[in-house]
Amino acid sequence: MTLRREGNALSSRSVLLIAPKAPPYGGMALQAELLAQRMQRDGVRVTFVAANQPIPDSLRWFGRIAGIRTLLRLLIFCLQVWRLTREAEVVHIFACSWVYFFVVVWPATIVGRLRGKRVVLNYRGGEADSFIRRYGLWVRPAFRLADVVTVPSGFLANVLSARTGVPVEIVPNIVDLAAFSYRERQIPTPRMVVTRHLEPLYDIETILRAFHEVQARYPDASLFIAGTGSQEASLRALAATLQLRNVNFLGMVSHAKLPALYEQCDILLNASRADNFPGSLVEAAAAGLVVISTGVGGIPYIFKDGESALLIEPGDWKTLAARALRVVSEPGLASALTRAAYDQCRQYDWAHIRPLLYAVYNFQHHADGTSPSEKTSASRNRTGAISPKTSARRRASVN
Repeated sequence: MTLRREGNALSSRSVLLIAPKAPPYGGMALQAELLAQRMQRDGVRVTFVAANQPIPDSLRWFGRIAGIRTLLRLLIFCLQVWRLTREAEVVHIFACSWVYFFVVVWPATIVGRLRGKRVVLNYRGGEADSFIRRYGLWVRPAFRLADVVTVPSGFLANVLSARTGVPVEIVPNIVDLAAFSYRERQIPTPRMVVTRHLEPLYDIETILRAFHEVQARYPDASLFIAGTGSQEASLRALAATLQLRNVNFLGMVSHAKLPALYEQCDILLNASRADNFPGSLVEAAAAGLVVISTGVGGIPYIFKDGESALLIEPGDWKTLAARALRVVSEPGLASALTRAAYDQCRQYDWAHIRPLLYAVYNFQHHADGTSPSEKTSASRNRTGAISPKTSARRRASVN
């Protein structure tokens, strides 16, 4: 069935998408934007509600008061969701941990259920285990209220199934492969990049210390740091203390400019201490960069150590440096890693994600005519086991 025919079949479908909106740029905002674009091309009517929408100018004075500002944002958000869910068939909520869960996920879930809509709670976040262990009493009911709970990785599926007891569907993140031009690095240079927020969770300090070791061997080595955050001043100070050269703090780099940045580099470094499905790593692999990363959270579900990336323990800057030096000095290693990583990236193309997502939405029309239950089986085979309760729950939702 052609895309045109699918678009016609899906033109009667409507989705309310709730997620943060860029700027600031972040994984959820970028995924939501990409998802909305792809569904709209298929003919689905998508309405977007920004979880971080600004306070109207007429109420800006009240927004200056901290507690009132939070309540005001919550009220405006709830009213907007209530109004827009009337025309929607599915309410798709991008969810993560901590305060966001209570001021966005809970209200949107309740409104969706009150409106009688199909609620898809799309949870993402590397700190899920600690969050649910701490706030499980107040968090689990939200998962149980949702018609379907989805996650982008097997890692989160295991965590949520164990911590909440609800069935979980795996719908991986979308990677726009067309936006990144793969270039094989047969002879890589020590031109490195990191594209994470400058926050403790992402441990940019470890990267700077590793780069210090690399630069001792290769004086012309360079490091590009794309991102902003609360640690920017302290990280700049550390770079100065270590007397690092060619360290470029780029600030926030828009997603549209990342392909050009990746084209200048050969190695992507990541030192995050918790993670789920870091799209920046997959996008770097799609551009042909060698990925050297910590092996936390969902990262080992995406990359295999020594096969498609080189993985290390959190905080181990000596091994991070050693792995970077190995990539530069060992003939053939970079080519082998990047080819395998690029092959892995292909499963995150929209053509593969589309039927999984539409099955979760309970949309009966797919590009190849496959039924939702068959798509669920395919998802299970590719991404790992799903809770045995899922099949029963899916049958109930379809019937």
